[in-house]
Amino acid sequence: MANTVTQQTLFGNASSKVVIRHIHIVSDGSEETDLVIYDNSALMADATKGVVDKIEAHGSDCVLRFEWDQTTDSPICSMNPVNNPCVNFARMVGGKRNPNGAGATGDVVLTTAGLDSGDEVSIFITVRQV
Repeated sequence: MANTVTQQTLFGNASSKVVIRHIHIVSDGSEETDLVIYDNSALMADATKGVVDKIEAHGSDCVLRFEWDQTTDSPICSMNPVNNPCVNFARMVGGKRNPNGAGATGDVVLTTAGLDSGDEVSIFITVRQV
């Protein structure tokens, strides 16, 4: 079996400057590795560099690692939905910029650790085109 992953765009489209995505995971006890939760080419018109403004996560105790997809993925942040449910980069540092390194796609990927069967996590991510 595999985890049940539901993704939807709550706000924005290819002509928007801001996109808000919702990802809901129901685990079967396995982990996610480099799950694309923000597909730059599908959601931003001609965006070469994006900025993650905010990530919120609610649900089971686990580790969520967010990275910019490139040849060697670039970390955005790691968080636990129980202990650290929200990171607002826009307020702290003006957003977490895509370093646009070698092989950069502009996508944001998610890797999980510590999910048990039946665990659920909801994630909201806000990405802005610059």
